[in-house]
Amino acid sequence: MRVALVGGGLTGLSAAYYLEQYYPNVTMDLFEAGDQLGGWVRTDTDHDIVLEKGPDSFLATKPDLVELCEKVGLGPHLIGTNPRVRGAYVFWRDRYYPIPDGIQTGVPTKAKPVLTSPLLSLTGKIALAKDFIMSKGPTTDQSLGHFLRRRFGNQIVDRLAAPMLSGIFAGDIDQMSLKATFPHLLAAEQQARSVYLGSKRRIPPAPNEFVQRYHSAFLTVDRGLEQIIHSLAAALSRTQVLLSEPVERIEPASHQKWSVISAKRQGEYDAVIMTIPAYASAQILAFLPHEAQTILQNIPYANLAVIGAAYDPADIPVKTDKTGFLVPKQADLRMTAVTWVSSKWHYPHVAPLFVLRAFYGRSTENILEYDDDTLTQLFYREIERTMHIQHPPKYLRVFRIPKGMPQYVVGHLERIAELHQYLASFPGLFVLGAFEGGVGMPDRVKQAKDMAQTFGQQMGLSTAEYETSS
Repeated sequence: MRVALVGGGLTGLSAAYYLEQYYPNVTMDLFEAGDQLGGWVRTDTDHDIVLEKGPDSFLATKPDLVELCEKVGLGPHLIGTNPRVRGAYVFWRDRYYPIPDGIQTGVPTKAKPVLTSPLLSLTGKIALAKDFIMSKGPTTDQSLGHFLRRRFGNQIVDRLAAPMLSGIFAGDIDQMSLKATFPHLLAAEQQARSVYLGSKRRIPPAPNEFVQRYHSAFLTVDRGLEQIIHSLAAALSRTQVLLSEPVERIEPASHQKWSVISAKRQGEYDAVIMTIPAYASAQILAFLPHEAQTILQNIPYANLAVIGAAYDPADIPVKTDKTGFLVPKQADLRMTAVTWVSSKWHYPHVAPLFVLRAFYGRSTENILEYDDDTLTQLFYREIERTMHIQHPPKYLRVFRIPKGMPQYVVGHLERIAELHQYLASFPGLFVLGAFEGGVGMPDRVKQAKDMAQTFGQQMGLSTAEYETSS
């Protein structure tokens, strides 16, 4: 069976890996428009430092990516966060405030830390009591921001929840879908009436074997996450990787096959797997019904920029005893967060420099309209204000990430369900990616693995072949 895979990011490579593992008679052509694999998973190791362009870690509590890393030989190279550094700050009114203990997905689960935090005023703390006296809200989808403001007031949302949760999704909390991001908060309200009480009663899962093995809930690779991409690619034996070869269009062909036309070739395949952004899939899959096209085209994406810098440690005047700091929108800064890489991770064999990453890009702005020089000058001004750094870095890199993060706006899950109803009319076509839900790296691997496990059933492979190979 011949399969075309479109997209050489983590999702596409994971799909290729699992299809090879499960089905020995499947061969694949993997089409990647860029000149290298990995999507936004890129690592800069120049100047003997580790500087990530995109994500810098993944959750060990979601086991799929850890399992995959161990299968491709990266187990000995996985490292956890610095055990001596916990938590982060919020930069507010030109001061650092520790994030109170017990804040989970923007919601307090411990009363004393949040009630004694100087980050909130007396008015903001009194507003938290709304959660105990308000009745249940609607069960329909709503914005995460509206939900939290209704339960806890504006202040804790603006100063804590929004910078924490918007940082995960690079989105506007007042536009994000509650059901597509944190549905357990809605469940807590419905079951306990109080989100605080419902969240406290929610039994956290016991640390899995990977958290215990690596002594951390967050993991990375000792020479950067791009090593996952290289190891996955090296593990493929029946997949032809076609770099710098964008697919121009895909059309149904005769005898239940698919015609794939790229910039360099045309071929027929038994199945097609799309792992590229929604808007790109819409352009290539022009045969889809108008309604399906519209759903794919209308999924918004946020533009992002990441500035990485390495300093002489003597030039850092502030105490960097946490993983970094978040910046609320109301703080009158363009940066959204700063990670103190050298505090968060103990990468082995790196230069004795202090490395940090500053994040730019909110869903309400296009940060990429500025050129690199303008972004660099903006970074210098804001890093001086937030960290009082007077000296230039030894090394600086601007990473531009156009349309880097899909936005799960209200009603997202309903639209995705409708999309899959249309796709069901086209057997042999599989469309997946971060736009469906779950932006983390483990989510991408799980999605690819789940698709591969059902591939045989949908494509008519024998049960014996499937069971034997899996």
